[in-house]
Amino acid sequence: MLRRQRDDDRETEVGESEHVWGSPPVVRGLTTLLGVAAAGFLLWLATQFDLGSTGEFWAAMGILAGAGACLGLSQLLGGWTKWGAPTVSPGVLLLGFLPTLVAVGGILVATRPTGTEEGARVAGWIRDLGLGGVAEDLILFQGVLAFGLGIVFTFIFDTRGPRTRAVERDAVPDEEVHDYRREEAAAGEETVVREHEAVVDRREST
Repeated sequence: MLRRQRDDDRETEVGESEHVWGSPPVVRGLTTLLGVAAAGFLLWLATQFDLGSTGEFWAAMGILAGAGACLGLSQLLGGWTKWGAPTVSPGVLLLGFLPTLVAVGGILVATRPTGTEEGARVAGWIRDLGLGGVAEDLILFQGVLAFGLGIVFTFIFDTRGPRTRAVERDAVPDEEVHDYRREEAAAGEETVVREHEAVVDRREST
């Protein structure tokens, strides 16, 4: 569709957006494939770590989060939104990602195999909130939580509007439009008068 915006005596016509990269379905398909390949490699890499070690546990969780981010970024780079320049959404960052980071981070700290004092403290806070059972049930899915956190991280990115092509053309001044309408109205009134006079003449002749 076309949009028109008046600017003093000129009018700007903005046409449909044009994608700057080739065919959108092909580009999105290729970037999705690359994202899946990268995520699959990172998932395999995470299996090479010893989760019984504190350092390797967090390294594995970080790699799993990176795998999730690969999938999310593949959709963003493939034109999933609006094909514009990437930008950060403060609302999603503050209201979406940070609460998710706190929740996932707290569960991972409280349920990691190598218990520590801070882990026990966080586990106590979770039990105080009545979520101790939920945290224990999620022990088997720590990797899934880290993977999901990586995907949610990519949600904070958005894109600006698409690039558009603007064509400026001279607009008809309002005065000329009004004069044309007045002339058209006057011509219509004159036609009505002539028709009325013709009817009167016919009646008089009969």
